[in-house]
Amino acid sequence: MKIRRRPALRWIAAAASLVLGPAAWAQDESAADIPPLFQWRTVANSADLVPGTTPAFNSFGAPSVNRAGTVVFRGRSRSGAGAGEPVRGVHARGMGVQPRALWAVFDNAATVPDPNNTLYNGRPSTFTEFPAFARIGIDSATIVTRGQSRPVWTYVLADGTETRVGSSGIYGAAQDAAATAMGQLGAVPGFEHFAVPGASPGVRFDQFPGAPTVAGQGTVVFKGNYTDGEPRTGVFYRQFLPQATSLATVLIANSQTLIPGQPEGGVRFGSTAPPSAGPSDMVFLGVDNEASPTLGGIYQAPLSPRARLTPLVTIGSQVPGESAGTVFTRIGEALFYDGRFVAFWGAWGTQARTITLTCPAEGQAAVVAYCLQQHPAGFTTTVPENQGFFVHDRATGRTERAARTGAEFVDFLYWTYSGRPPGVGDQESEDFEPPRWRASAFAAAQGRGARAQIAFKARRPTVPAIDGIYLTVAGEQPAVVRTVVDTQTGGAQLDPLAPGGSRIVALGIERDGLRNGWLTLNASMLDEATGEAWAGVYLTRSRRR
Repeated sequence: MKIRRRPALRWIAAAASLVLGPAAWAQDESAADIPPLFQWRTVANSADLVPGTTPAFNSFGAPSVNRAGTVVFRGRSRSGAGAGEPVRGVHARGMGVQPRALWAVFDNAATVPDPNNTLYNGRPSTFTEFPAFARIGIDSATIVTRGQSRPVWTYVLADGTETRVGSSGIYGAAQDAAATAMGQLGAVPGFEHFAVPGASPGVRFDQFPGAPTVAGQGTVVFKGNYTDGEPRTGVFYRQFLPQATSLATVLIANSQTLIPGQPEGGVRFGSTAPPSAGPSDMVFLGVDNEASPTLGGIYQAPLSPRARLTPLVTIGSQVPGESAGTVFTRIGEALFYDGRFVAFWGAWGTQARTITLTCPAEGQAAVVAYCLQQHPAGFTTTVPENQGFFVHDRATGRTERAARTGAEFVDFLYWTYSGRPPGVGDQESEDFEPPRWRASAFAAAQGRGARAQIAFKARRPTVPAIDGIYLTVAGEQPAVVRTVVDTQTGGAQLDPLAPGGSRIVALGIERDGLRNGWLTLNASMLDEATGEAWAGVYLTRSRRR
């Protein structure tokens, strides 16, 4: 595999944005107009004020983009306006052929969309946090995100006790209209459409782990955890726009669903992962045991009641590009999907490499303190030596390799420490589990004729290690990997406003970060001599031919 480094060029044309709508999409650039080198445009950076406020952005989460070039991301400020809290929210900006300024989709000053009848200091419940990256539909303006808040609904139980519920949910926005796509109100009379389908009557969702996704124009597809005699999990969908306020939630698969290929009474899903969706169907990872899977894999299902699950790639199936009999032993949770191509991380074999993880220096104070208490000298674990990124084509049934560990790359897994420390929060808090180390792989893809182009995050075997975003075409021979940007890149090459002596120190890309030639990522820069930091969300065009 050959790796080519491409220089990052400053974008010298005026930044243009998008007015959402089919007419604007029709004016999108053709493949012939895509420049041969990466030319970066700033979506938002540390110089931008958070929309509607006075403080500037301080940090950014990994962005998503639709085919029209609208970019959506989580952003926050270091300080608040006056004596207020730092601003946290989901923001968007059109970067297509017609201008649109940066705008706030949701933030922690915004009222949670109905249902919301609970007043705090005379005002309905407002958002407090957005714990997962936001996503936008492939061909739509619909944006979905998870949100945390104080309980939104007050009601009286049958015994006369007043109670409050609903501190977590999934929220959507499109055409400046906001809605609650999914909430924790399934046990409340009148809100049965939020109840867990396939569970006992009146069972509500406890939490919605990971990031939800958009299917079509106004359908949310998500993972939900709930308790029905015992803790359970599953993947579901619900149409919430336009004005679909009382349509019921629909089950795709849960902990009681047989893994396809098993006889009645056989093995059922022990774990499901947050799904990804195309215009009218979805894919998800489901396995028998999350820590050590022996059955399961990636499954596709139409968005319809009593949908049949179709296996695409399974634990124990042949690894493309490896010798006969070499099979997948692990498959990653984060899946890219556009209705045809599925990009995923997989590992095989028993060889492992030992690594030591150190506790984060920033983040939620209680989580950082708990990590330092549990792992004062760091946490030692292992990662598979044999791992790679792959793309499955539903049209042909073929799975092809895009990249693997070896001479060019040493690892595709990146670790975070998250969870709920003992004594922090309540039963509706962001995470039921105690804090632990979690590994994720990051990739996005787009169709390129009969093949798929894939952008992925990887670590190169250098001293010190180099992390970067790389671009290649799955299954293409000879295989050529282009460096998009890495931690050797000077900050000013990505952003003309970055400190002159800075370099990139951190990069992020998510599964919806590459669509229709638009490639978007977030980056943090640091001038080590002065200590000056910078961050932003950036957009370029990937050459498709």
